[in-house]
Amino acid sequence: MGYRLENKPVDLSGLKELTFVPSQKAGDVYRFRNYAIRIFQNGEKVIDEDTARYLTTITTDRIILPRKLLFYKNNFAGYTMKLVSQKGSGKKIITTPKDEFIDSIEVLEDDIKELSQKKVLLNDITPQYTLYNGELYLVNPSKYSLFEANTDSIESINRFQLHQLITELISMELKKDNFTQPFIKHLKELMSLKDEDQKTSDFLYDLMADQKNIKQFIKKIG
Repeated sequence: MGYRLENKPVDLSGLKELTFVPSQKAGDVYRFRNYAIRIFQNGEKVIDEDTARYLTTITTDRIILPRKLLFYKNNFAGYTMKLVSQKGSGKKIITTPKDEFIDSIEVLEDDIKELSQKKVLLNDITPQYTLYNGELYLVNPSKYSLFEANTDSIESINRFQLHQLITELISMELKKDNFTQPFIKHLKELMSLKDEDQKTSDFLYDLMADQKNIKQFIKKIG
């Protein structure tokens, strides 16, 4: 017996590798029908089958989770995920209109609330495992885990990770746009001023005030 998706045998020969994937390799990711499918590499340390199965029961918008599980000779071998559109993949966070960027963060915060209520702890949410096409997606659930703690505590940790991620994404784009290190350092210092119980979306909305996007805001404070 070869590959099967849940209980149905599937032929995975001739799959096309996705090009709109994170810059850091996260297994082998291909297009399979209307999904992305991740196939684990030999010896790769990944999510366990029970946790992956649990994640398939949770509905989120921008934090991409496993949908169906893949097996090879009855061994857990991967999973399908939502296929994120490549349209708009050239967009930058720092030039996205303020309200659109804040809205994108708010959707992620809603996803985080849902996952935290289900006791899911996010791990390894780095810039290399994100996709941005005008909407921000977290696309590598292979290190997520179940955490037996108070759901408020889990949400606090997850929101902190999101804030750090947003800070790094903005910093990386500023660097690519030839902003100097003092500009980037100042941005990081400002981002560190967020109160622990404050949402990143609310913090950025207040911080940016009447500036139309991140790039304009950084130029003004510089």
